[in-house]
Amino acid sequence: MSPNEITIDSKDLTLKEVNSQIRDATNNGLMVTVVNAKHLYGIASGLQGGELTINGNANDYIAFLNNGAKIVVEGNAGSFIGDNSQDGEIIVKGNAGYGAGIYSCGGTIVIYGDADDAAGQMFKAGVLIVKGNVGDIVGLYMVGGEIVIAGDAGKELGDYMIRGAIYLKGECKSLGHNAKYDKLVGEDLSRLNFLLEKYSIEAKADGFKKIVRVSKRPFG
Repeated sequence: MSPNEITIDSKDLTLKEVNSQIRDATNNGLMVTVVNAKHLYGIASGLQGGELTINGNANDYIAFLNNGAKIVVEGNAGSFIGDNSQDGEIIVKGNAGYGAGIYSCGGTIVIYGDADDAAGQMFKAGVLIVKGNVGDIVGLYMVGGEIVIAGDAGKELGDYMIRGAIYLKGECKSLGHNAKYDKLVGEDLSRLNFLLEKYSIEAKADGFKKIVRVSKRPFG
């Protein structure tokens, strides 16, 4: 192991102990790997920077309030990953549970598997990318940012969205209230191709559909 790396075995540690060790290590410029973290809720919350890898599966509320760290989950993630994230990058190699990226205010979340219902709800800013499929009511009350779905979506996609954009490659069971399909323009194509290439997702922007609000006042 490099002198710039540290491994934290969280098997017999509390959440407070693990998060304290992660903060200390990242504040000292160390790259952190955490093992045996599946039992912990809220690991790696509120980090201001640094790089962290979670080996295997992880539980709910990973990287809550992330504010600049790069966090990679090598397996599946639980519910509410990146809740209220402000900045940084969260990458999940497997699937993510309910509410991925909910209340996001910035940063990037990439899920290479599927995401469950409620992904990107109340999304304010930042980017959420899902290589696989998403569940129902994704992007509810979305007020900004971008959601990119390379697979299929469930029911009520973009329900009551106010601002922002959703890009969908596959099909959805239904759009939500105040959501409609719109044309992709040159800026959309450039932006999408940049994101797809950056995160090694084998798709082209011209195969996506854009979903935007119908009205600035979704409740009439």
